[in-house]
Amino acid sequence: MRLPSEIFCTVLLLIFARKSKADIPDCNYYDTVDISNVERQNDSYLYDDIPIPASLTGDYEYKMVVRLTIPAKRHLRACVCKLWPCIRICCPAKYTLANGKCGDGLQEELARLKSYIYLTSATNLSTKTRVPLTEMAIIRDQFLDCDEMVHLTDEFTYVENGSLYISDAWSLEKQDYCLYPYQFNSDFPNSMWIVKHSCISYIYPGSLEIGTISLICYILTIIVYLYIKELRNVTGKCIICCMISLFIQYLIIILDDMKVLNTICSLAGYSGYFFWMTSHLWLSVISYQLWKLLTSLNRAEPTYRFQLYSAFVWTTAAVMTGSIYMVNLIWENDLNKWNWLPLVGFIDCSVKDWNSSSWMYSTGPLLVLSTFNIAMFTLTVIYIRKVKREIKKFAHEEEGRIGCINFDSQTYLQFLRLSVVMGLTWIVDVIPFSARFNIVWSQIIMISDYYNYAFGIVIFVVLVLKRSTLTLLIKS
Repeated sequence: MRLPSEIFCTVLLLIFARKSKADIPDCNYYDTVDISNVERQNDSYLYDDIPIPASLTGDYEYKMVVRLTIPAKRHLRACVCKLWPCIRICCPAKYTLANGKCGDGLQEELARLKSYIYLTSATNLSTKTRVPLTEMAIIRDQFLDCDEMVHLTDEFTYVENGSLYISDAWSLEKQDYCLYPYQFNSDFPNSMWIVKHSCISYIYPGSLEIGTISLICYILTIIVYLYIKELRNVTGKCIICCMISLFIQYLIIILDDMKVLNTICSLAGYSGYFFWMTSHLWLSVISYQLWKLLTSLNRAEPTYRFQLYSAFVWTTAAVMTGSIYMVNLIWENDLNKWNWLPLVGFIDCSVKDWNSSSWMYSTGPLLVLSTFNIAMFTLTVIYIRKVKREIKKFAHEEEGRIGCINFDSQTYLQFLRLSVVMGLTWIVDVIPFSARFNIVWSQIIMISDYYNYAFGIVIFVVLVLKRSTLTLLIKS
């Protein structure tokens, strides 16, 4: 009976042995940089003109972001901060290159401006040394979801180990912040702007795979609705437009998560926001159209109704997208307004959607549209139930029992389809970001995120794999 325990111990020893071999001895992870794309020269690697001996390198199968360990593809890292003093400067997503470098030309600007900083000894905070930034190893850090811009005056102390001492009650470790990159032509270093990392979000396991399958289902749903003539009515055309918007929106999200949109990050961000808005607007239009269609005695649909819907949706989305573009264009360089900007292309190739400012361009509009969808769904359900009751009053006793059975099965199935097509579940996305750290809310958010990634699959099942659509498909 000892064999299983011996195997277990052996596996643990292999795991720890592998990790100890991979990690660089006596080197903090946050003092390392990714040099996977740097070619080895003799027995060293050249990182930004800094030769790093191979003894200060190691293979890693994880990444750490704000104390969170994330599994990652095996890559080579170098402990550059053992050789040179390091300074962490943020890099917007729109300037991040495929090799991990930052293509914003900051280092050339630092050399031109001859910028410097005062380094303080970790053992003696009263000792300060003026060090040019060109003589430091510059680590380009990424912007994160809950970043907050903070302005520091000359009361701060920058310690040589990378920590930032601000007051007796407040100090930041090297992994908790990075310097804002475009401030070195002002009164730096007497005062400086830092980007404080408060949290990080990550992709749930399997989300990308589910999203990819969902994209295929969007395409299949669109093809079916275009192919069947009976489905190309006003409601069907609205559904097609909604599916196209959702497809493009989630295609951008998935490609962004795969880090393949950096060269067109800003364009992808504004496009993603535009189709995010159109998809939710189309869901509201579909909700109104279904309510009007199901509660109206006149089933005739004017030919101009779809044109009116289209003009409303595309124009509204274009105006809102143009608004956030102008806000970013005008105030992006005003650091006092940074915390209130949509910041397309900074954190990801998308708008910032976590703080109070998102109520103006993201959470607020979604709340209004979701509330409207719930109202339309409620009115539709009330009307259907009222009609069912009226029919039962005039039915025979046996027919009444059959009607009751139909109500229990078919009617509730109809309500389920309506709730999906009317987009009721998107109301979960307006939960305040602060509440998402609660255990209960975090579980609800996780379920909602998985559902949103799988929405194309749900739509395909609800709209295409139902008996009436399959019958029309066979006849066609």
